[in-house]
Amino acid sequence: MVIVLRKAQALQIGDQLGVFAPASPVRLEYVRKGQEYLALSGFSNREGSSLFSRTHHVAGNLQTRLADFEDLLVDPKVKGLVAARGGYGSLPLLPRLNFELIARYPKVILGFSDLTALQLALWQRLQLVTFSGPMLAVEMARPEMVNSPLLWGLLTGTAESNLKPLLSAYLAAEKLECLRAETFSGRSLGGTLTMIATLAGTSYLPDFKDRIIFLEDRGESLYRLDRSLTQLRLAGVFNSPAAVVCGDFKLPNREEEPLLLDFLKAFFAEDDFPVLLNFNYGHCPQSFILPQGVMMEFDCRRGLISLLESAVVNGS
Repeated sequence: MVIVLRKAQALQIGDQLGVFAPASPVRLEYVRKGQEYLALSGFSNREGSSLFSRTHHVAGNLQTRLADFEDLLVDPKVKGLVAARGGYGSLPLLPRLNFELIARYPKVILGFSDLTALQLALWQRLQLVTFSGPMLAVEMARPEMVNSPLLWGLLTGTAESNLKPLLSAYLAAEKLECLRAETFSGRSLGGTLTMIATLAGTSYLPDFKDRIIFLEDRGESLYRLDRSLTQLRLAGVFNSPAAVVCGDFKLPNREEEPLLLDFLKAFFAEDDFPVLLNFNYGHCPQSFILPQGVMMEFDCRRGLISLLESAVVNGS
């Protein structure tokens, strides 16, 4: 099956980025710190008009959040969109998204956690490449959390030869464990486990056949991780992936932490595809930045990760 990707134009230093809040409400002080990070990185920003809104437990009602997203998307001065934070709220947006409009304005869309639902829906419907990575009022507000060379390298279309060392460093981590993993390749898709499980049974869950599936989560007890993984198995997600990459899972109960690795090994023990464990991706410092839908290759024997295609379009 031939896949026609939609990719954003590569960012350039000096570009303006739009800041939107599709999920939980944001706090002013963290937004300002994130904006300082963008400025130091060479980018200006435009706030969505309702960035600081709040309706109940989310950052404004559905119409307000959708209007902000679409307004920033069609603004020719805005070259990319950065989510302020995750939390909760992206999922109800999905049936109201104007996919035809989004297809006409493919731009960088950066975020993760709750944004997983939005990103996977955009891939499923449009094959739009988005980026599972740092958010303005969370990781960017604490710049030491961000792998800035990798982030801006991906978004500005840095040559693959320069990106490869930044990507490959993630295979050198001492805690990394590889099950049945030598060399594998495929399109990368994934994000927060419980958000992916929530999409099961909907028209927004992508086909994960031959994909490198990235998984991470935060604050979920071991039995809830088991439930979500089992739901995905029952939905066929693990029938024939290229590989599964298990990132950071921050358990709320420290007493369960020693059980996590053995649980994951047991869960995937009877599968025949490669599995990486303890990969540094998720709600953790210097997280891997995942270009959703891009062809990648992992050579675990030589410790190399390669992008087999650019995640953005270079040139006008």
